Amino acid sequence: MQSRSQSRWFVSVIAGLLIFLTLLSGYFLLPERLARHFLERLSQESGIEILPVRVDYSLFSGELIFKDSDLYLLPGLTVSADEVRMRIPLSKLASSDALQLSRLYFQSPFVNVDLDLLGSPDAAESSPLQEYMTNVVKYFELGKGGLFLSRSGEQPLAASLAYQSMQIQAGDSGELRLTVDGLPEKGDWTFQGQFDLNRGELNGEFDVRSVPLATIQTAFPDSPFDRWEQVTVSANQGFFWSPRHSVSLEGSLMLQQGVVSFAEDQKFRWDELELLGFSLSDGQVSVVKGSLNGADVLLSEQALALLPEQLKAFSELELRRLNLFTRPDQWQSGQGKPELGNLDGQLVSNGESALTLKGTAYALQTLPVAVDAELQADGHGKARIDLRDVDLGSVSKQKRVVAGYDLADSTMNAVMQLSWGADERHAKGRLTFTRFEARPDNDSATDWNLSFIRAAMTDDKGRIIVPVAERKLSEEPLSSALVNLLQDSIKVSLKRVTDEPLQYLGRLSGSQQPLVEAIDYIPGRALLCSESEQTVRQWTNVLSRRPALDLSFQGLASRKADKAGLARAELDADLLELYSGLLKKESENVAGIPLQTREQLIEQMYLRIHNRRLPEISEETQQHRVARAESWLVNHWPLKPESLQNLAEGRAETIKNCLLDAGVDSKRLHIEPAEVVDEQARMYFKLRY
Repeated sequence: MQSRSQSRWFVSVIAGLLIFLTLLSGYFLLPERLARHFLERLSQESGIEILPVRVDYSLFSGELIFKDSDLYLLPGLTVSADEVRMRIPLSKLASSDALQLSRLYFQSPFVNVDLDLLGSPDAAESSPLQEYMTNVVKYFELGKGGLFLSRSGEQPLAASLAYQSMQIQAGDSGELRLTVDGLPEKGDWTFQGQFDLNRGELNGEFDVRSVPLATIQTAFPDSPFDRWEQVTVSANQGFFWSPRHSVSLEGSLMLQQGVVSFAEDQKFRWDELELLGFSLSDGQVSVVKGSLNGADVLLSEQALALLPEQLKAFSELELRRLNLFTRPDQWQSGQGKPELGNLDGQLVSNGESALTLKGTAYALQTLPVAVDAELQADGHGKARIDLRDVDLGSVSKQKRVVAGYDLADSTMNAVMQLSWGADERHAKGRLTFTRFEARPDNDSATDWNLSFIRAAMTDDKGRIIVPVAERKLSEEPLSSALVNLLQDSIKVSLKRVTDEPLQYLGRLSGSQQPLVEAIDYIPGRALLCSESEQTVRQWTNVLSRRPALDLSFQGLASRKADKAGLARAELDADLLELYSGLLKKESENVAGIPLQTREQLIEQMYLRIHNRRLPEISEETQQHRVARAESWLVNHWPLKPESLQNLAEGRAETIKNCLLDAGVDSKRLHIEPAEVVDEQARMYFKLRY
């Protein structure tokens, strides 16, 4: 009896254990079945094809876990993840009611987007994903992973982007709000925006605080950044993309510590390149205003022709502290001397064909210069270069010594016009000394009359102007070629003034002929000949333009050449006095003597002096007899002793009055004592300085 009782107890225990194990097995296995059932239901309702390797459900945490899953969300949109987790109660897992999935988490996800398929109208209409995400899925998060953009064409990989995290929240109107944080080790950036499920459009804003260009090069393998080096990017960019349009960006962009090589002889390196109003649309880039700070630029004359095309995106580019080099060895060494240093200015685009540059810089490291240039896409260009208040003492001795004279104590300005194209360079302009000092530097110094040069070339503003005739420049560096041109121009101009002073002064007065020193008068009178009147006017022009020049002259009269003229003048004066007496008027109030009366007066004077009557001269006509009588009177007229001296002094006074009336200061006129000479009485101007 006892044995039977024990047997029943054992059977009961075994049966209970089996029931317990059955219940326990059902407790653990049922959730997995329910999970797979839910997975099938999710695929049917959402249109998402899910291929999990393993599905787990945790009774303790209430999390449904898909491991090593591939989710085909839409044609062209796939997510692969190590794990996909969603929190859902067991009761909801088995329920047939509509689900509300408030949170999904993707661990190590890789999002693959085919840009040619995503957003296809047929695919969007055939998928219930939009409605499902709007009504069921409210929020999900993607952990550290990557985004891969591809195309169905020949180059499948368009871009790849690694990120730290991505948060997606579904709205009620069919949009997904996105927040993406970049990987700290790849750069500091975030993206916030939304994806419109109705239109398949993505728009938002990138906040790029610091991203190495290498990260961008990795993300966009086909981007034109292969020549760029060492660039750090920061930006604030509005972003837009749709299947019907290419990527559009708009905002500001900063590129720091960059190097780019467009060609072997066209290179840039800079501290900061700031782009304001940056826009990228349909593959075209435009910039409202750029700012290039702390840059070194290598440009050959051939490479200049490439700039209009390369910089056509810029409406305006502001330049700060730019150094321009023309030789690769100078640019590469870091110790080379730029053609223009510390250039500040603006580079403005005139379309695709030309650029204009206006700015200030330093030439030869120390010379302040203003630049106004235009660059054409065909390789031609022109520039105006102004050098202001250059202290030649700050220039190397080799560049300031001209014809053996050191101009160290001089100050100058220069205006140069440059043009280039067809492998030629030309220059012309003007050099102005505001202070000119020269001293012999060695025994080979040219024999210059420096005192005369200063006086003859210094204008009414205290300047000495040296013209620079147009000339083709040599193949040497531009700064050296211009220095040589200026040195040659100074040498030629100063030598011409020394060797041909009257030729120089003639051109200064407005004539192409040399200035004449000799002054001629009407014989016996203090009146200038017509040719000499023009000469005096030319000298007046010279003196008005050259305040450092004085003029010396002397009044002369000739005993031989001026006697007849004086006799005739005295005869005319006596006749006028005689006629005035007859009229009982002062001689200065008598305009002239009638011809018949004059003949009668000559006849009476001839009779009184020669003691012969006029008819006895000959049997000629009355007019001829009067003419011969007048000639005899002139030849035998008794001159006053002081007449010639007075004539000489009167001639000097005539010149003086002409110059004073023209505005010449009397202090600049040096009149030597008048003289009566036997030879020709030709007067000469002499310069004093």
